[in-house]
Amino acid sequence: MQLHSNPDPLQELVSPTSVRTLVVGEDPLVRESVVRRVRGRASETETASAAEAATRTNAEVVLWDLGPSTGAQGFHFDSLDAPVIALAPKGAKALPLLSAGAAAVLRRDVSGDALRSAIDSVTQGLRVIDPELLDTPSRDASPTAARGSASLTPREHDVLELLAVGLSNKQIAAKLGISSHTAKFHIGAILSKMDAATRTEAVVRAVQRGLIVV
Repeated sequence: MQLHSNPDPLQELVSPTSVRTLVVGEDPLVRESVVRRVRGRASETETASAAEAATRTNAEVVLWDLGPSTGAQGFHFDSLDAPVIALAPKGAKALPLLSAGAAAVLRRDVSGDALRSAIDSVTQGLRVIDPELLDTPSRDASPTAARGSASLTPREHDVLELLAVGLSNKQIAAKLGISSHTAKFHIGAILSKMDAATRTEAVVRAVQRGLIVV
């Protein structure tokens, strides 16, 4: 693991992030490039040392470069205490990475400004997804599915927006002033109407259909 200061004088007008960030990846040149884009309190480490380095550096956000492969490859980001921003190659899909515990999924070539904005967002509990990494809706999607997503009630929309920021059933209930049982009922209805098997899948499909913005 190495600590870096910003060596690029052309970036001096851009405010660096104050969030303690750990950059994880196999390619040292890519890690160094990401560190330069972060322009803040960033350190780096190889993939095998991610968990130990995150603990030692008290990382608040982990930027995980997935390399040139397009698959999730069995990553389990939820094993880390800090939220993970997965940096994925073009052609990758966001849903498997979100299901693996990533808080955000961005392109590997994401700009410094967008990367720092994502860091700030995930520290506030928000999800950030590059639209290019979302599965595009099928052209032959059934009319029933389209009607289902459009028939969400106003309360279900409220619940869906809270799902998108990663709140639990209990937290959603507290936010909306309803019981946990009622929150669970609404979530079940959302999953059914969105034809989704998981909460993450429901959020991704809602983004694809323009129902919410994350």
